[in-house]
Amino acid sequence: MRRRAAFAAVAAALVLAATAASASFGDVRAHAAAGSDLQVTLVEYRLMLSEAVVKAGPVNLEAIDSGMDPHDLDLRHGRSTAVTAEPQLESGQRWDGVVDLRPGTYHLWCSLPGHWKLGMHAILRVVR
Repeated sequence: MRRRAAFAAVAAALVLAATAASASFGDVRAHAAAGSDLQVTLVEYRLMLSEAVVKAGPVNLEAIDSGMDPHDLDLRHGRSTAVTAEPQLESGQRWDGVVDLRPGTYHLWCSLPGHWKLGMHAILRVVR
């Protein structure tokens, strides 16, 4: 009986250790558990946002290329010159990550040649 209790305690400790390790070494979603979620679907030639407004702070961002062409996703806060660029996706691919957003207006777009002009951009509001 004592061996079972000891085994159960060791197993529980290993599970907790593994959970803590994954949260600190690669599970980026764990860092934004209390944040907002935003899905951006990229299709010829539109960006569709799951939300028009999100809360400031860490945002779980999922980009999905549902189109036939490759697309990427760039974000810019207001009139800032700094651009956050997410990787180029092939048709059917998705990317998940966490972005830390300050309150304000964000411009999102596909930076591939000609895609902006064809309407592949959107506005996101970030509130406190």
